[in-house]
Amino acid sequence: MTDLALRSPLPPAPAPRDNPGQSWFEIYDAKLRLWPIVGAAILMQGILVVGRIPAAWIWKQGPADWANRPWIYVALAIIFQALLGLVAIAAMKRFLPQADAHLRLPEKGRSLAGTAVLFGIVMALTMLVADYWPQMLSRTAPTDYPVNPIDSSGWLFAMGITGFAEEPIFRGFLVGGLAVLVPGRVRIGKLDLPLSAYIVALMFGLAHWQSFTVNPLYMAAAQQVYAFAWGIAYVWLMQRSRSLVAPIIAHGVSDFAEVGLVMVMTAALS
Repeated sequence: MTDLALRSPLPPAPAPRDNPGQSWFEIYDAKLRLWPIVGAAILMQGILVVGRIPAAWIWKQGPADWANRPWIYVALAIIFQALLGLVAIAAMKRFLPQADAHLRLPEKGRSLAGTAVLFGIVMALTMLVADYWPQMLSRTAPTDYPVNPIDSSGWLFAMGITGFAEEPIFRGFLVGGLAVLVPGRVRIGKLDLPLSAYIVALMFGLAHWQSFTVNPLYMAAAQQVYAFAWGIAYVWLMQRSRSLVAPIIAHGVSDFAEVGLVMVMTAALS
């Protein structure tokens, strides 16, 4: 343990109880602090916004046909956000060494890779129905994504790597840090997760606030609901596997599969 850890007054994040109480719902070992939550929200937005700046610059400096291929900007933004997430985790390890970002490979037999793929497929189907049920009922082709080989491949690539950015930022950095700064656990039946999982799941939904400015209200509202639910599921995968690998897989599979299915709908109904 480093000297910084020895001097720090903050204990490690509380662990699950070996003998849970009789109640189906319980919050325990909690100490609510407002300033870390506000700080985490500011850092979250800062990382996401700053990651988009070089991506936008590179995209605009590219060949003229890049202007019609926004997936290039999206993929670049994800890459820069992923790098910033790793920098944030490195800083957290230096200044808050008690925090566990789960930035490591899973132990043998604990990867939960298959479970993560299954989660991702279920998430994709849920998002597809929530986002596109009007088109499904009216048998109208969605127009969100192109179906030509180059651009469809680009969008699928961008969606497939989303987890490499958002999971280190949201689950590794934010959940890991707030688990120490805002300690506590929430038990709902057999589901026992850190309080920070729920705080960051709410942030994860709010991080998609721009959806309200570009999408129909029903789609934007649905995204808030399932983003919160997925945020909890990702933390469960991280906690069970003790690694970010499983949530990265689930996140990538869900976004890739939903967009892929939308493209199939577009091609079939056009």
